[in-house]
Amino acid sequence: MVLYLPLVVVALAQLATLASWAALRKTYDSDFYLPGGVAFGPQGQNRKLILACFLQLLAWTAYGLWLGHLLPASLNLHKLLGVVAIPYMLAMWLLISVGRHLGRFSDLRMTRPDGSQILPLDLMRPLSLAVNAYATLVLLVPLLFYLT
Repeated sequence: MVLYLPLVVVALAQLATLASWAALRKTYDSDFYLPGGVAFGPQGQNRKLILACFLQLLAWTAYGLWLGHLLPASLNLHKLLGVVAIPYMLAMWLLISVGRHLGRFSDLRMTRPDGSQILPLDLMRPLSLAVNAYATLVLLVPLLFYLT
């Protein structure tokens, strides 16, 4: 039963990623550029977040199916690690790249056309929660396998 704990952490991380997606969605009408022409680009960043959500769901669904013995017996632990690790690592790379991109704008106070303020640090809080939750799984899952 304790092996299902990572799936609870994944659910929290998915909610945090979707919260970050929803916050970025509120900035779609904002066009901001850094010197050198780097665009804020919330739509592109949100596409990365949705792809990361999908990849994490794919990885952790495979883990859940393996725990529930619903995957074929021919899929041993080594193959499972590949099925989980590849989408997991790609999703983490996407999440970190979105955070790195937003971090370039973090010290800007941006005013939207409706007069409200955007602080990229506020947008990054749920994203950093998601990244930290997924990163804890790197420590948690091997420990759980070792202890069981």
